[in-house]
Amino acid sequence: MHALNSAAIRRYLRSHSCPPAGTPASQQVGIGQLKIGAGAGQLEAVLGSCVGIALIWREGGSCGLAHCLLPEAPEPSPGTPGVMGGARYVNQAIPALLLMMGAQEDDYPHIEAVLAGGASMLDSRSPRLQIGQQNAAAARKYLRQWGLNVSTCCLGGHYGRTLRIDCATQNVIVRDIVPVQS
Repeated sequence: MHALNSAAIRRYLRSHSCPPAGTPASQQVGIGQLKIGAGAGQLEAVLGSCVGIALIWREGGSCGLAHCLLPEAPEPSPGTPGVMGGARYVNQAIPALLLMMGAQEDDYPHIEAVLAGGASMLDSRSPRLQIGQQNAAAARKYLRQWGLNVSTCCLGGHYGRTLRIDCATQNVIVRDIVPVQS
């Protein structure tokens, strides 16, 4: 499986977590961001073609949310170090969330994943511009690679969604943002 022990990733991720328990604030998770929570508070992302990946670890008492813009990070050029740790790319967000949550490989079967977003926001038939579909496919692929089970999937369509985690109850709510027809 994959090792999660990079000190650089830990330093980056330490600055991207929710307020401590007892702080009932709602944290917006912007594009390319990931945040974790435990206790009170909420994590929320507004999604279009981006994909939101929520991880709920009831036994560990924590949850995390990544707001991913693109499916996979480009391969680094020879001789240059790759950047890892954020949520801009699906393939980097999942291991970063697991690391932030303190989960080990033995914990993965007990972590629930919820996916939302991945909409086709552009009216295009070009496969290159179907970023939402590519993000959704990448999320499923990498969650499977990490041995994580998807409990709920609200992907696709031609409209946005909000994905909200209540950190106290560890409940996830996905709402469609459908334009009003006049």
